[in-house]
Amino acid sequence: MQRLPPLRALQAFRYAARELSFKSAAEALNISQAAVSTHIRGLEEFLGLKLFVRLTREVKLTHEGRALSGYVETGFQELERGIALFAPDSDPARLTVATVPSFASRWLVPRIDSFQRAHPEIQLSLQPNLQLVGFQGDGVDLAIRFGSGDYPGLESRLLLEEKLLPVCHSMLIDNGSVTPESLVKLPWLIDESGDLESSWRVFQQELGIEIPDSSITLRVTEGTTLVEAVLAGRGIALMRYSLVADLLKAGLLQSPIEISVPAQYQYYLVAPEAKFRTDKVRAFVSWITGEVGSESL
Repeated sequence: MQRLPPLRALQAFRYAARELSFKSAAEALNISQAAVSTHIRGLEEFLGLKLFVRLTREVKLTHEGRALSGYVETGFQELERGIALFAPDSDPARLTVATVPSFASRWLVPRIDSFQRAHPEIQLSLQPNLQLVGFQGDGVDLAIRFGSGDYPGLESRLLLEEKLLPVCHSMLIDNGSVTPESLVKLPWLIDESGDLESSWRVFQQELGIEIPDSSITLRVTEGTTLVEAVLAGRGIALMRYSLVADLLKAGLLQSPIEISVPAQYQYYLVAPEAKFRTDKVRAFVSWITGEVGSESL
């Protein structure tokens, strides 16, 4: 096994290399500048090489010092991230949930009031974001992701199984009889997100007719934009049911033909395993799974 130098010496080197200042390193570690010099000298003796060129008013990294600083910085960052995943919750009264923007605006926000009434002791913060969070110093406690459920290093729990169905404003069909042939003549709005490409092909197979590109009048890559376009009567679209469930129930939109196809991706609750054990995350998970179950999405 490789023998390692003292952790304190590596910490002193990390901060001194980052700022090129023994004084800054001393302030960061709350020790004297002389102690920083002693730690770094001990590290140089351990390694048998010089890490800094010491000038009158400044220090500079040697070639070896620059190379080592990258490894030391990466090592400490990984260690800090790992500790953050398992450390006690520093703010048990604040819950930060990252989620897909379309799911946040169309499904979560209209229902979140019931969670806040049930748990007034928890301050909820929502972070709509298309990017995957890493749970590494970003303050996020739980993520709601639309994907395959494969998130290495994280626990993933299925939240709801999504389906896709054609949806439009009633003005487009004027309560007339709807056939696959009549649907082709309507203006189509397409979500070009990668996960919907295969579902679009499956839907046309179920419909029994191919929708030509000439019928497609608008292409988007985000669910909320597509919902707003459909609400405005711009056309018909193959939509995730979770995003339009409330609008269908209220009669603001309708599905003109009884065809639906399973979505390629599903919604998952995602977090490090330790996060799922905290009281605030357990409360939210219990609430949201109850909401999904009661609505039979």
